[in-house]
Amino acid sequence: SHQLKTPLAALRLYMDIMAEEPDNPETVRRFTDRSLQSIDRMESLILSLLKITRLDTGSITFELHSYPVEELMQKSSKDLSIRAEQEGKHLILEGDPTDTLTCDADWLTEAFGNLIKNALDHTDTGGTIRVSWKKSPAILRILVADNGCGIPPEDIHHVFKRFYRGKQDRHTQGIGLGLPLAKSVIEGQGGTLSVQSIPGKGTTFTASFLTEM
Repeated sequence: SHQLKTPLAALRLYMDIMAEEPDNPETVRRFTDRSLQSIDRMESLILSLLKITRLDTGSITFELHSYPVEELMQKSSKDLSIRAEQEGKHLILEGDPTDTLTCDADWLTEAFGNLIKNALDHTDTGGTIRVSWKKSPAILRILVADNGCGIPPEDIHHVFKRFYRGKQDRHTQGIGLGLPLAKSVIEGQGGTLSVQSIPGKGTTFTASFLTEM
């Protein structure tokens, strides 16, 4: 409710401003744009909450099929690669193009999209986000690594908690649901998600999946 309260209050303020200056097209345009941003934020929050609730209640049945990992990562990063280019950041995908993973591609695409977005949020211009994967006889590991600001030691044990916002998040957009949702999706498909970070040097999220022997 607190997360919804802020954009709702902003939306009411923007409506009041436009009501006072209906004949000023520049004011109307500017605050219409801001209103749409608040609506997008609320919509994103509500959709994320619905998805997490469905995962919690076990009402989602994952449709598992063999899927090329490279194609999965390309799909996860497709829209975000445009953002990376606009922000002057390097988004790199690397791994064996023949590797496959049995998974629900739609849900896993969203999970890794959240991890990549998180990396972009915490990496400065000129930084690098590297998405890599490697398959052994027993395990497939997919890593999302960045050379950004890193996570303070006091925050790293809380990053998967819902709505948690650490010190490094005060200047970034977000509501604290992307990482919890990614973890729930990955664990729901038999994987694990862990994080390692060095403040000032970067962060690596590692998703591990058992493979068929």
